Amino acid sequence: MAASAQEVLSQIPSLVQQQDAAALVGLAEHDDKAVRKAVRKAIHVLRTRGVEIPAEGKSWRPGEGEPLRGELVAGAMLDVGSTPGLTRIYITIPGEETNGLLFAATLTAFDQIVGFKAYVQTDGQRARVLRDWARQANRQVPVEYAKARIRWARENTLKLGVPVPDEVNQALIHLGDAPGARPAGLVAAAFDGAPASADRVLGSVGANVWPPLMEVEPFLKRITEEHPEITQETPEEERQAVLLAGIAGDEAVRKALRGPIANLLEDSSVGLWLAGSDEAAGMAAGMAAALRESEAPEALPWIHRVIGLQIASTVMYQQQQQAQQGRAS
Repeated sequence: MAASAQEVLSQIPSLVQQQDAAALVGLAEHDDKAVRKAVRKAIHVLRTRGVEIPAEGKSWRPGEGEPLRGELVAGAMLDVGSTPGLTRIYITIPGEETNGLLFAATLTAFDQIVGFKAYVQTDGQRARVLRDWARQANRQVPVEYAKARIRWARENTLKLGVPVPDEVNQALIHLGDAPGARPAGLVAAAFDGAPASADRVLGSVGANVWPPLMEVEPFLKRITEEHPEITQETPEEERQAVLLAGIAGDEAVRKALRGPIANLLEDSSVGLWLAGSDEAAGMAAGMAAALRESEAPEALPWIHRVIGLQIASTVMYQQQQQAQQGRAS
């Protein structure tokens, strides 16, 4: 099927960018007036840029649209570092006949979808996006994995009775069926369980700037009431022992460790993997797996590091809220 005039028009900017004067000259006698006019302008632009314009020869007609459009491949990328606590997933998909779509989804550590945009994308724009992603990482995020993550987040959000952006529902035909469980991570787990190793991983993934992912006030209040003698002057080892005893068997703490904290560690492992940090990626994936698989994740030998960071995050968040209220008043 020959490309329509509209399809040819959509490709002219790309031909200008590629400085493909020969292709433009071949379109100079196209049957469609709008195409001929656009070609004349495009040739003038190239001429002003010093591009040599070949003599007019046999008129060129595009046959199948695919050769003109270039390689029709989809791609995906994951970003877990730009905004602490959020994972952004991008998918670019070529259209069947012309152009394509770029999806941009924002997911929380609780696997809720809080943002979604769909953009129409020319083939040239899609090619540039794929090149940019290739420069950022030598590895690719599987497109089907990216689609499944968005679908899982959509279903999970709706189960909570929270509406999702309309554009997500409109994109379902492209995203496929919803998975029956959270898609497994992309990195093989490799973690020795040592507290020192956990410290390195938490530093690598920026866990010190994660937002509050668990409610720390209930167990802190309980610990304070049961141990009024504990103060900031109490030796750290003693305070740590009291903390671990205070959260033992706490189902709310377990839910947070197996849920949002494990989710962020797993997503962070993908970010490290994309960056080529294989050892750190494997350890982050291993920490996530340990949290999910343990019957008592709050008793893991390195868990006090995670709890301590969450306490500090909660305190900072409360201070920010108080400062905002003070400015507002």
